[in-house]
Amino acid sequence: MIKANINEIELRKEIIKLALMQLNKLYIHGSHGPDTFDCAGFVWYVYNEILNIDIYKGGYGLSTTTRIMTSNYGDIKIFNDHDKDLEKIKMGDIVLLHRQSKEENTPKEDNKYPGHCGIYLENNDFIHCSGTRKQVIINNFDKCKYWIRVLVASKDIVSDSRILKK
Repeated sequence: MIKANINEIELRKEIIKLALMQLNKLYIHGSHGPDTFDCAGFVWYVYNEILNIDIYKGGYGLSTTTRIMTSNYGDIKIFNDHDKDLEKIKMGDIVLLHRQSKEENTPKEDNKYPGHCGIYLENNDFIHCSGTRKQVIINNFDKCKYWIRVLVASKDIVSDSRILKK
């Protein structure tokens, strides 16, 4: 019911367009835009602006990224270590990634809880607000194997029946 006169492809393109408009904006932990972001704040901002929904709604967990993963909206695809088929991710879906803790230098392979998120573009690219690079950037799963190694899940919010009138 959010967007009455738009189809799913157009809506996904709107999400990508707004996300790309945020390129190079600065990272500030806990920020939800419009001028600065952290990773979850960036994703929240884009979806809130386009869909007028709170993608944290009903979610639980310590981090806002985990709240996105567990929220009431969308369908989640969990990836295991041996099946990370990027063709299952649609343009505009949220990608959820785990990362190392502050006390460790490498990702823990058994850590399946996301600590980072972004928005899938196309051609294995995704856009996210990087705490390391301190800005919104684009990365590619093929060019940097770190990201494919830490991919936990994707979440399709746009196909949720509450988003588009079907």
